Amino acid sequence: MAKLTLAVIAAAVLLCSVAAQFPVGTDDDAWLLPDYRRNLIAEAGAAAFQHTSVPCDPDVVGSVAACFNQAIPAIGNIDYKFGAPEVAYPSDGAPWGVHLTGPYPDGRSYLVSWYTGAPTVGSDLTQPDTSSLMAYAAVKADALSTSSAMMGRRMPPPRGHRPPAMWTSRTFTGSVITYLRQYIDANANASYLSPHINHVVLKDLAPSTSYTYQLSDASGKLVGSYKFKTLPLSKDVYPLRVGLIADIGQTVNSSDTRDHLMANMPQVVIMVGDNTYADNYGAQSPDLKNGKGTNQQRWDTYSQLWQPLYSTVPILNCAANHELEMSGIAAVINYTTTSFSFPSNYPFQSYSARFPVPGTTKNFGDITSNLYYSTVIAGRIKLITLNNYVPFHPGTPQYMWAMKEFAAVDRTQTPWLFVQFHAPPYHTYFVHYKEMECFMSIWEDVFYQYGVDLVLNGHVHAYERTHPMYKYKLDNCGPIYITIGDGGNVEGPYRNFVDDVNPATNKTYCEALNYGGLNAVQMLANNTSGWGPSYQLQAHPPNCTTLSFQPASGVSGGAPLVMPPGMMPPAGFCQSSQPVWSAYRDPSFGHGILDLLSDTTARFRWFKNLEGNKVAMDDVTLERLSVCPNRPGAQMPGSRRMRSSA
Repeated sequence: MAKLTLAVIAAAVLLCSVAAQFPVGTDDDAWLLPDYRRNLIAEAGAAAFQHTSVPCDPDVVGSVAACFNQAIPAIGNIDYKFGAPEVAYPSDGAPWGVHLTGPYPDGRSYLVSWYTGAPTVGSDLTQPDTSSLMAYAAVKADALSTSSAMMGRRMPPPRGHRPPAMWTSRTFTGSVITYLRQYIDANANASYLSPHINHVVLKDLAPSTSYTYQLSDASGKLVGSYKFKTLPLSKDVYPLRVGLIADIGQTVNSSDTRDHLMANMPQVVIMVGDNTYADNYGAQSPDLKNGKGTNQQRWDTYSQLWQPLYSTVPILNCAANHELEMSGIAAVINYTTTSFSFPSNYPFQSYSARFPVPGTTKNFGDITSNLYYSTVIAGRIKLITLNNYVPFHPGTPQYMWAMKEFAAVDRTQTPWLFVQFHAPPYHTYFVHYKEMECFMSIWEDVFYQYGVDLVLNGHVHAYERTHPMYKYKLDNCGPIYITIGDGGNVEGPYRNFVDDVNPATNKTYCEALNYGGLNAVQMLANNTSGWGPSYQLQAHPPNCTTLSFQPASGVSGGAPLVMPPGMMPPAGFCQSSQPVWSAYRDPSFGHGILDLLSDTTARFRWFKNLEGNKVAMDDVTLERLSVCPNRPGAQMPGSRRMRSSA
């Protein structure tokens, strides 16, 4: 970790740069007004404004040939076989697939969820009425507590079962739900009825307290012994450790990521979507990868594989493209779709039933209310979770909700502001390059205006961190974007940067980019709204541009690639080398750790599975300074946006 003195020096240099850019004067002092300032993320220490690009490692994917051919399966990228001990689940009524969600916005409540019984697969299935059933969870502080939360009311044990005398606990009741995956195609005889899914809100828990908890089995008896610790909830919350993962799946690589993350002992984990990859499997078999219908039993096996982490650390999940699961069912999304429900229109069904968003206390399993959310972590981090796969433009429910959330942020109470959504707007990998131009045309100015510190993404199965940036340029007033979609899923790591040269063609991978056979320049002439996969485009409003071109700005210089004719100065769809806004990129599996050290300082590290946890491959100190105007283009006398000091 960089020494504090280096951080202070970097901050001082930056402040001098600010003074040079904003000369003192009546007109130029408007940006100093308290209501016209945002928070700056400044990199400090040895990693500040460096550029690291790690090429594909044959040890990661299995061979040199695999480094240049995504079609060659990467080593270890095989999901655990259905029924294997690592993913097997009981059918005798015992709890399984235990996972914690939270914290809730109040900072004291968490959701515990688990399954009882087994799923049913067949034809002519009927969803049972579970409204009369109740789930129970009992919690006990591991040490004597005199807090009002622990000395409050105690509820009697459920259904006549009396816990042992030494189990002095609070018992909470909750809901039992199921969901029916009813196929309307040739897979109708493989329809799926979930096991009982139990959801119990653990309310008003004491902060910074270790709890042992028990869960009700199918008979209502409290069984088992699970442990977790609540997050702190005061100004004295630091250091606070946040784990970061995405696109995790259920392979050997997935369990490596899980174990490495657990060894780093996060207090909460932000999981930026793509959980199970169940949609890679057909409805007929949990071991046949044909993508026809989504095999729901792969949600069950995933829940078992990740229980060691999810039952001990609260998770903040995110809906993503592999949660869409639209194959073989009644499901449609377009730019006017605002609500979803079974049986008329039910994408995101499995995710919504199993991972209710923080704050949910009723109507568990409702799809519409589980697609985006906000919460507060340890009283000091505001996390806003967006969904780039459902309508997000002005006038939509998501947009109106999110704008209220951003406007309500009080940086004196929650000095840290994070945003998560699945697909990354800023990365340099061949797969999924520039899919988010429409989304960012609406949201990037919002992130800039409200001073978002970090934007967290997955989707790209690799790691990349940017420098602070705004609209493809270094800008100390912009967020840092972290792509952490390297959790270990069955599709394998992505291997190539857009500026890499493909040895088979002697051209950059960027020059092979196309949708529907059209490269970026051809698409620009044919359909400016047509760049990207169908699952992203379906949520776009009409005439939302999906293409952008930037002047040359690669670390190694050189002309930009795939240039539209006649554009002056010359601008390209890709750069000929790592862009100057890209700080660190590595096409390998791993996880991130963010240590918040104070209201103004944090340390971010990325750990590579192949290297283990002894040394972080990427390690940077971040500082927040209130020296930036927070309204780009605001009409105030002398108002200016701060330029990058790099």
